Amino acid sequence: MPPIQSTVVPRHIQMQMDALRKQYHGLDSLISRLKTLTGSPLSVQQEIARSARDESKAIESKIEDLRLLADEQDRESDRALVVAMLEKIETQFKQQQRALRQAILSSKQTIDREVKSERELLLNGSKSAIELSEIRRRGAGQGNDAEYMLNTSKEHNESLSRTLKLMQQEVERTAHSAKVIDESSKTLKATVGEYHAYDEVLKRGKTLITKLNQADWTDRLLIGFGLLVFSLVVMYILKKRIADRGISLIGYLIMPIRWFLSFLIPSLRAAPITPPSPEAVSEMAGVVVERAAAAGTSVINAAVDQIQISARMAKAAEAAAAAAAAAALASQRNTALTAASSQPTSTVQGIFGILDKIVGDGV
Repeated sequence: MPPIQSTVVPRHIQMQMDALRKQYHGLDSLISRLKTLTGSPLSVQQEIARSARDESKAIESKIEDLRLLADEQDRESDRALVVAMLEKIETQFKQQQRALRQAILSSKQTIDREVKSERELLLNGSKSAIELSEIRRRGAGQGNDAEYMLNTSKEHNESLSRTLKLMQQEVERTAHSAKVIDESSKTLKATVGEYHAYDEVLKRGKTLITKLNQADWTDRLLIGFGLLVFSLVVMYILKKRIADRGISLIGYLIMPIRWFLSFLIPSLRAAPITPPSPEAVSEMAGVVVERAAAAGTSVINAAVDQIQISARMAKAAEAAAAAAAAAALASQRNTALTAASSQPTSTVQGIFGILDKIVGDGV
């Protein structure tokens, strides 16, 4: 397999390309062993063929992984480059699989021919041929065993090196994953902080909305109360202007009917009102003034008469009160004189007793 350029391809893809190249070389060595396999038992050929098939399957799975990585590339140029390299690798891999099948078939045919020739020699009874064949088989078997052990050790070394590289790749991926997890943790912490801030803002908003709702209901109640007061005032004004002046609702309902009847029957129409002349207006004004003066004079006279009557009644009440007081005083004096005349005391004591009685009754 030709070397893969690593100037443009990303590093992790290049590492997998290198591992794929080593697997490819390992499969080449197994194919060459199968082609040159002579004088070995069938079990050795089957072991090598099984190893070659396993290596071929590993290469095929690696190619599929690289194809998935190519699809995950962000830049179109990198994706196109990796796809082109994979197409070349797949072409060479198909050729290698054909070579593997041919090598397995040829090695099996070689082993079959050797077994057939040995069987013929044994059937012919040639002792020297049998010994020579046995010696040759042992020598070839020993040489093939040594070569097989050497190739096996090489394969193990290559497998260990591939495993080491894969472990390094896994370590790098783990470190990258740890960094990503750390960044994700920081992002989550920042998100949690933002959510807490949003929670506080939402709580404040909820409080403000509650207060606004309360204010809204208060405004509605005030507006309703204002409308009620306004309606009552309007109704009161209408009552004062309409009901109290004798214009009822029935009159308003009958008025359009009267207008309609007067339109149909001309005799029901009211005579047109002509404006009065200035002389008539002045005469009417004089009459109104005279009537107002007469009414005012009569009212004044009635008030004066009422005042005089009240004064007379007050004087009569004062006179009656004075007469009642005089009568009471006279009756007290008579009572005192009667009491003084009935008691056998001195004149001075009788006078003082009368005075005390009068003064005490007066108080």
